[in-house]
Amino acid sequence: MAIWPGTLPQALHLEATETAQKAFLRTQMDAGPYKQRGRFTAAARYLSGTMLLTKAQRQTFDTFYNSTLNYGADEFDFYDPVDNGTVSMRFTEPPSFSAVVGGGSGGGAAQWRVSLELEILP
Repeated sequence: MAIWPGTLPQALHLEATETAQKAFLRTQMDAGPYKQRGRFTAAARYLSGTMLLTKAQRQTFDTFYNSTLNYGADEFDFYDPVDNGTVSMRFTEPPSFSAVVGGGSGGGAAQWRVSLELEILP
């Protein structure tokens, strides 16, 4: 399994949010409260957020995403933001980039903000 590159930021620093997968079903009854039951025994967690990348880190990220992860289709190991352990993740959406600081005289952006949508596998 692929491992998140050590030269990239090791955590989502900006606007990070985590959401748990809904692991139960609710059924409306003719009268009274809904019935509710567990759907499965292990649920995924969803992590979204952004990180800042330098121009060199952007190139490393592109290689990792496109080549190593087969354009985001494969899983990789990354740090769990809750307990700092290592967990298996995968992308649920392609990354989105926006230039933060220009590089000047045709050199491209010096810094990039990348938005990531990730699934932490159970």
